[in-house]
Amino acid sequence: MTVDRKVSSIEASFKMENMQFDTECRQRVKNVLTKKVSVADAIAELNNKYGVSSKRRERSRV
Repeated sequence: MTVDRKVSSIEASFKMENMQFDTECRQRVKNVLTKKVSVADAIAELNNKYGVSSKRRERSRV
C-alpha cells in the first residue's frame, strides 16, 4: 500500500470518529510513514502543541 493510500485510510478513520484531520495532520502522518519523523517525536510535538502536561500523560498510561 502506498503512503498516500495509508494516509487516506487514516483520514477516513478520523472522519468516522468525527475527529479533525487537517493539512497539518496529513503532513505529520506522511512524515511518520516515510520515517522522516519518529512516532515518539510526532506525539511529543502534539503534546506540546495542545499543552498536555507530563502528569496527565503519566495518568493516561495506567
